[in-house]
Amino acid sequence: MKKLVCIFIILLSVGLFSACSKVSDEELAKAHKAVANGAVIVDVRTPEEFKAKHVEGAINLPIEEIMKGHLQKLPKDKEIVVYCRTGSRSSASAKVLKEEGWSVYDVATQSDWERKIKEQ
Repeated sequence: MKKLVCIFIILLSVGLFSACSKVSDEELAKAHKAVANGAVIVDVRTPEEFKAKHVEGAINLPIEEIMKGHLQKLPKDKEIVVYCRTGSRSSASAKVLKEEGWSVYDVATQSDWERKIKEQ
């Protein structure tokens, strides 16, 4: 019985702490298509996180700058694709950018952006 309880706790922990994407393959495919058509990829993490690893071709515009309204780096005539480490900063950034008039795709994380999309 004790062994069964331990196994249950381990499975529950894995289920609670494993990353599960919030971005559908359909949304991710739309974001990739937008980038192929000229959309700007924006990493909203800190400069230190950006230096450590980032999506090829991405620009770094930390969420703090977005919240302060420092959006001069972003062309108004381009769609925007945002990501961060866990998806929370990209979600908040996407909301602000949409309110400011941009068309935005929130792909949540770099891992989501880089994952293989299932054939539709």
